Amino acid sequence: MSNEDNSPVAWERDQRSPMTVSRAFAIALALLLNVAIIFSGVWALTNQQRIADQIAVWQFEPSANVEEYVTGSGMSDEGKFLFYASQPTIQANPTFNSTCSNIEKNFGVLGCYFPSNKSIYLFDVTDDRLAGLEEVVAAHEMLHAAWDRTSASERARLAPLLEAEAARMKDDPEFSTTLEFYAKTEPGERANELHSIIGTEFAELAPELEKHYTEYFTDRAAVVALHKKSNAVFTAQQDASTKLVEQLDSLRTSIDNDYESYNSGYDSLNSDIDSFNARADNGDFRSVEQFNNERTSLIDRQNSLNDLYDAIEANVATYDDMVTQLEALNATISELNKSINIEPRTDESL
Repeated sequence: MSNEDNSPVAWERDQRSPMTVSRAFAIALALLLNVAIIFSGVWALTNQQRIADQIAVWQFEPSANVEEYVTGSGMSDEGKFLFYASQPTIQANPTFNSTCSNIEKNFGVLGCYFPSNKSIYLFDVTDDRLAGLEEVVAAHEMLHAAWDRTSASERARLAPLLEAEAARMKDDPEFSTTLEFYAKTEPGERANELHSIIGTEFAELAPELEKHYTEYFTDRAAVVALHKKSNAVFTAQQDASTKLVEQLDSLRTSIDNDYESYNSGYDSLNSDIDSFNARADNGDFRSVEQFNNERTSLIDRQNSLNDLYDAIEANVATYDDMVTQLEALNATISELNKSINIEPRTDESL
C-alpha cells in the first residue's frame, strides 16, 4: 500500500547536547587527574621510604643540640632531612652503651645507625675541650643513613671512588687503625664506613666524589675542620706523652750508665787508695813530690766521681719530675678517653 499521506516526515531529534568548551576542559581535567592519581600511586609505591622519612621528619622535634649539629657540620637541606628522619637521640652512659655496644678495647663508640628502624643514637660528649666532635659524629651517622637509602647501582659507582681515596691515605696510621676496627666490628660494611669517614674527615677529594657529597653538605669543609680541631686535642696529648716516654727512656739509660761508671770508678779508686796507703806505709815513694802527685791524682779522681754522683742525683730529680708530668698527661688522656666513651674493660665485660 502506498502512502498517500503527503504530510511531512517527522525525523527523530538528536537528544545529545552539543560539546561545549567548558565540558571539554572538564573532561580533560578529569583525565589529567586520573593520570596524576595513577602517577602518584606509582610514585608512592616506589618511594615508600621517602614518604616514611617525611612523616618521621614531621613528627620529630629537634633539641637545640641536634639543631646545632646540623648547622655546625654544614649539612645541606638533604643532609638535615636524612638526619631528622633518623630521629637522632642523644644518650649518656650507661644507656648509650646498652644501645650502641662495643667490645673492642681502646676504641670509643660515639654514635650508631640502625638500618632496621632507620634511627641514629649519639653519645653525649660533655668535655669542652672536644667541642665540635659531636657535630662530626652526627654527620658521620647521617651519611650512614644516606648510604642505607642509596641504590645498589649508585653504591657500585661510589665504591671504587672511595677505595681510591682510601688507597691514597693508606700511609695514615690512624686511618688504617680505624679501618681495622671497622673490619672487626662491621664486617662487610667497608664501603659504607669509607663513605662516612672520608666524607667527614678528609679534605680535597677527587672531583667526582666531592660532587657527590654536595648533596649532603653545603659546607663539607666545616665538618672536616671540626674533625681536625677535636682530633688535634688527642694528637697533642699523645705526642707529648710519646715524647716524654722517649725522654724518660733515654734519661733512664743515661742514669744507669752513669751509676755503673760511678760504682766501677769508686771500686777502682778504693783499690788504688789502698795500694797508695800501703806503699806510703812501706816507704815506697822515692820523693815527697811523687807522693803528692799521686795523692793529688787520687783526690781529683774522687772529686770527679763525686761530681758524677751529683749529676746523677740531678738527673734522677729530673727523671722524677718527668714521671710526674707523664702521670698528669696520662690522667688527662684518661679523662679525654672517658669523654669519648673509652673506659677500662674487665674480662667479664668483653
